[in-house]
Amino acid sequence: MPRNILTIRELGSETSWTLVQQAVGIPDAKLQSDFMTEKVALLAFARHSLPERLCVTAAVRQMGGTTIFEGSPTGDWHQEVSTFQAHLIPIFGYYFDCLYTYALPVTTWNISDVDAHFPVINAGSPDAHPAHALADIACMLRLSRHLEGVTAAWVGCANGTLYSLIETTAWFPFSLRVAVPPQMDIIELEARAARIGSAVEFVKTPEEAVKGVNYVFAGYRGTLDADAQARWGITPELMARALPDVRLLLSASPVRAIPVATEVLFSPASQLVRQAEYRLRVHKRFLHWVFDF
Repeated sequence: MPRNILTIRELGSETSWTLVQQAVGIPDAKLQSDFMTEKVALLAFARHSLPERLCVTAAVRQMGGTTIFEGSPTGDWHQEVSTFQAHLIPIFGYYFDCLYTYALPVTTWNISDVDAHFPVINAGSPDAHPAHALADIACMLRLSRHLEGVTAAWVGCANGTLYSLIETTAWFPFSLRVAVPPQMDIIELEARAARIGSAVEFVKTPEEAVKGVNYVFAGYRGTLDADAQARWGITPELMARALPDVRLLLSASPVRAIPVATEVLFSPASQLVRQAEYRLRVHKRFLHWVFDF
């Protein structure tokens, strides 16, 4: 039975910790290997994302593998795969060795119910983003050395990264404080946090969220209009409410994250480059884990 990586919760505590620790321990993020030699990974992207495509492709290629990319957002291939999943998934195994999906809700794939003989890795979906969450945990561990007593704030709309971060609080001992715009329905977020029973606090404003925290996540901008984006943007004044050594982590690419003031994005607090490094590290560990039984 192949190993799949769809959500943090399905990975569990031991595997999540192992993947993070191994990612931190890679001596060079761009280390070359032959682990994926003669292996082919299909990248099935229902929406274009240059950062995710670059990261996954780099991970596979630096490990000696080959990628095939299907990323037409206007094509009907993703509807066809969803509709005829039980018929097509077994056939796909003749053509590639693992499948990366992006922008497809993982709950619609039901991988365990079909005859798939290859690993499936969620490279990001509306309801989960395990790679981003574990990579950001790795960043926090590298910067803070431990997570006990660490508090992170999320400011902005929800996306798959937030759902996965909430799930990580079941396994990793940090606190998460979440502020989302009032036009967003947070019932599902609150229900997920309640099921986990971990330290997730929901507040009303960005100012409440960032007060005295160690890390600030610039959340997703979603469909917020220009006025709402300005109200929920990450400014120097907002960052000043956090601890003096606060660090900024982006939940998505800069054009999809809640707006971040230029002076914050280019300040020492910004961890954008480090996040890219650790996402590459995590994807390499994902590939080792799904293939190395």
